[in-house]
Amino acid sequence: MGVTVTADIEIRVAYCEALDEDGEVLAAFATSDDPDDGYALFRQDGAKLWLEVSDEIFGAHDAIETITVGDDLIALVVRPAMVARLGMIRSVEITPAAEVEGWAEAVALLRRMLPADA
Repeated sequence: MGVTVTADIEIRVAYCEALDEDGEVLAAFATSDDPDDGYALFRQDGAKLWLEVSDEIFGAHDAIETITVGDDLIALVVRPAMVARLGMIRSVEITPAAEVEGWAEAVALLRRMLPADA
């Protein structure tokens, strides 16, 4: 019998943003356009990738241990040393709630931000 593992945080995305201009590169996935409702933000800072989950105090550079980016699922595991920095979150799953405007663009930008060995 298989065991179903669920993520600590599951974000059903209704709102996305992909921004790559004037040196600012970020992909944001949120449950709504209100940041209090939950989100994941990936921001490129030079060679480092910033991950922020649902609040700016729960963010860190180089926090991702593993990440899988598919067309309809982003799943990541936080590095053990960064779990406390991200509010004790160990894993995150991000999926589109339905047809989400900007999803494909945000996913494509996230893929470009990831290191080749991710």
